[in-house]
Amino acid sequence: MATKPTKDKKVDDEKPADELAPKKNNKALFITAFVVFLLSVSASTGVAFFLLSPKESTPSNDQLAQQEQLLTSLQESLKQQEMKINAIEEQNETLKLYLRHSSATALKNILIDQEQNIQAYLKVMKSAIGDFSALIPRTTDWNNEYQYQLDLALKGSMKREDLLKLLKTGEPNDTPPQL
Repeated sequence: MATKPTKDKKVDDEKPADELAPKKNNKALFITAFVVFLLSVSASTGVAFFLLSPKESTPSNDQLAQQEQLLTSLQESLKQQEMKINAIEEQNETLKLYLRHSSATALKNILIDQEQNIQAYLKVMKSAIGDFSALIPRTTDWNNEYQYQLDLALKGSMKREDLLKLLKTGEPNDTPPQL
């Protein structure tokens, strides 16, 4: 009877050894799965990092810096041009003032006034010659000849006035010539 318990002890000793083996297999399986999971995550992270790495951002940053420099230079150029325009406008106002008070403009105005006075004198003279020819008999031929001469002088004076006004304002005379 003593042999029986010995067999039982061996069976008992074997059971715990069998029970330990599956636990070791479970731990090894768990550790293997965990290592595979870590390798998978690290590989995925590496691929994502490689694909999403900012390789193009460096040239884009260079391009952006160039664009900013270009924009800055354009803004400086624009400021310089605005300063030039302002200087030209100031000079323009000064030149207009000089032109208004220049002797050439004054001389043009004097000549225009003189031509208008000549025209007024010629109109009065033409009227006076017409009245004089009505008072004296047989002076119609004389009157016609001098009326024609006065008309030519009046037309010449009006043309000179128009030319002077063109020099003054760049526009033709507003009033039509009178005969």
